[in-house]
Amino acid sequence: MTDLRTYVASLVGALVLSGCVPAESPAKNDADGAMDVRLIRSATVLVTYTNAARSMKILVDPILADEGAEPPIDYSNDLKNPRIKLPIEKSELMKGVSAVLLTHYHSDHFDMEAERTLPKDILIFCQPYDEAHLREKGFTNLKVVRDVVHWEGLTVSRFRASHHQGATGAPPFGESSSYFLQTRNDDVFFTGDAILDDSLKSSLRATQPKRIVANTGECQFTKENPLLRPGITMTLTAAELKEAARLLPSSKIVAVHMDAINHCPLTKDALRRYVDEEQLNDRILVPNEGESAPHP
Repeated sequence: MTDLRTYVASLVGALVLSGCVPAESPAKNDADGAMDVRLIRSATVLVTYTNAARSMKILVDPILADEGAEPPIDYSNDLKNPRIKLPIEKSELMKGVSAVLLTHYHSDHFDMEAERTLPKDILIFCQPYDEAHLREKGFTNLKVVRDVVHWEGLTVSRFRASHHQGATGAPPFGESSSYFLQTRNDDVFFTGDAILDDSLKSSLRATQPKRIVANTGECQFTKENPLLRPGITMTLTAAELKEAARLLPSSKIVAVHMDAINHCPLTKDALRRYVDEEQLNDRILVPNEGESAPHP
């Protein structure tokens, strides 16, 4: 693959790099396309925007189970997932959802309750590596994001990401992806489960997002296992969030993926203390469940 800047430019052109409006969907007013980014729980985020006077809702990485209803992630501890409740009723959360964005098919991003309860014909944006698995589960309305897709006034661009140090994409971790969502007047970058290696740095530099929804929690295994040495982090660390803030001085970082999954030891309270100590309160936001991230 050529360098990522050239790659992005060839795929997304001026749209991604300069924020230009797609020719097929001219802007109607300044409010059209502004995105509300609301943390639901863990990496589950609800993105709401207006397209041609219609409200569009995209549910990212739905974890829908009741507190403690699903088994723990292996090789960590015996705490059942999710460890906290949803901030709103499930029926209220799902009301009017237009589509799902699945960053990658792991049980802490698409749980058994989501598999059971989501309509099988709901539109799901997914990475190529998860298409077969989703179809095996009966989902029929898939929009596979290989590079970039356009839908309802939204541009979705995918970037390959490393789930852990030295990740090769081989099982059991599969491929992980980051996503850049852009409307005519707004944008947000979802890191997915990624570490801050050269791949993620290049993706962030290329897109220069207004907001970065960053999966943290410092997820890791604590027990010996055949998959990954204990202590190797599989999501962004507090120190990596600090580095990302330095790398993109104009971006707001919205830290998520904490308190709900058993193998993620970094808590919201601990991260807030770190952010305060490092004087990063104006750069790194740590919302509670149910809260929306303000626009920068």
